[in-house]
Amino acid sequence: MGKTTIEQNGNKYVVLNRLSKSEAVNERVIIAISEGLLDSLIPVVLEKKKKEKFVKCSVSDMIPLKTYFTGIVNKKMFLDVVLQIVCLIKECDKSLMNSNNFDLETDKIFIDPKTKAIKCIFWPIVNNQSEKLVSQFLKEIPFLIVFSKHEDNGYISEYIKFFKNTTPFSINSFEKLILELSGKTVESTHTPSGTTTYGGYSKDTSSNNLKGETGNTIAYNPFENVIEKKTDDNNNIEDEDEKEDDEGTSVLGAESYSGGTTVLGADEEEIPAFPYLIRVKTDENISVNKPSFRIGKERKYSDYFVSDNNAVSRSHADIITREHRYYIVDNNSVNKTYVDNRAIPINKEIEIFPGTKIRLANEDFIFYI
Repeated sequence: MGKTTIEQNGNKYVVLNRLSKSEAVNERVIIAISEGLLDSLIPVVLEKKKKEKFVKCSVSDMIPLKTYFTGIVNKKMFLDVVLQIVCLIKECDKSLMNSNNFDLETDKIFIDPKTKAIKCIFWPIVNNQSEKLVSQFLKEIPFLIVFSKHEDNGYISEYIKFFKNTTPFSINSFEKLILELSGKTVESTHTPSGTTTYGGYSKDTSSNNLKGETGNTIAYNPFENVIEKKTDDNNNIEDEDEKEDDEGTSVLGAESYSGGTTVLGADEEEIPAFPYLIRVKTDENISVNKPSFRIGKERKYSDYFVSDNNAVSRSHADIITREHRYYIVDNNSVNKTYVDNRAIPINKEIEIFPGTKIRLANEDFIFYI
C-alpha cells in the first residue's frame, strides 16, 4: 500500500489509502464487501484524483481499538476482541480473500462501545506492498495493552506461549486456544458432501468453478487446471545446462481472479491492447504482444530478455495467450519459475490472472490485463 491516513470529524473516521504505482484494485472484492459479504468489513470505495488512485472507507459511531484499549483491559474484553478478529479472518479465508490485506493496526480497527462488535478494514488490493502477517499482529497485540491486576493473568502467558511453541502459525489452532481461554468449546459445522462454502458463495468440489446461487462462474483456481505443454523444436529451446527437474513439486491453490473481476491498476486511457507485465525491479511495462511470449536472458531466444540477471535462464519461461485465457510455462529453467510464491512444474501450463505475482529465479514480475 501507499500512504494511509486517518481523518476524524466528530464521531466519524475516514481512512484513505493512496495506492502505489504497482498496486491495483480488485473490483470483485470491492463489490462483494459493499454488498455485505461480511458485516464486520467496512465498505470501501475507489476514488481518483488526477493521476492518483485512492481506496477510502468511513465509519461512524465507533471508536478505534487503540482508544478502547487505552484504559485497563480485562480478560473478557481482550479475548472477545481477539476472537472476533480470528473469526473474521477465517471467513475471509473461506471467501478466497488474502487475509494479509487486512489493515491490522489498532487505530484502524473499530469497535462499537455499546455492543462491543468490531469492524475491520480489508483493502481489496492486488500486489499489496504493505502486507502484514495476521500472525504478527496477533502476536504483538498483548504488548500494547495494560491488563487488569485484579485477575489471574495466566491466560496471557498461555497466549504468548502459543507463538513460541507453534510453528508454523495455524489460525484454527489459535482459535481453539482462544476459545479454551474464554471457557468456550469449538463448535463443529457441517457442509453438504461435495460442497465447500466461501462466504456468500459455494464451490461444487466436483468441478473447478466457484459459483454463486445463479451458477455463473465467478472464480477459477489456476492450479486445478494444469495442462501438459505441447512443445516442438521452435517453441521449446532447452539449455544443455538446464537439467534440474521439478518432479514432485507440490503446487497449491492461489487466490483467483477471473470472470467478472476487473483490476483497476492504471488510468483507463493507458491500458494497452495486450496483456502486460510490470518488472518490479525497474517498474518497466512489458507488453505481452504474441500468443507465445518468451522471457529469458539471451536476446536471440527471447521476446523480452533480462540482460542484467544471470539467475534467469536463456529461455526461462513462456506466457501463452489462448482464447482470452493466459498461462505461464517453465522451460526447464535452472532456478525455477514461481507463481504467487509457489514453484511450478516444468513444461506445464499454469493459468495466471490479473495481479498474479510471477518470479523467474529471483526476478519479480506482476501480470496484468
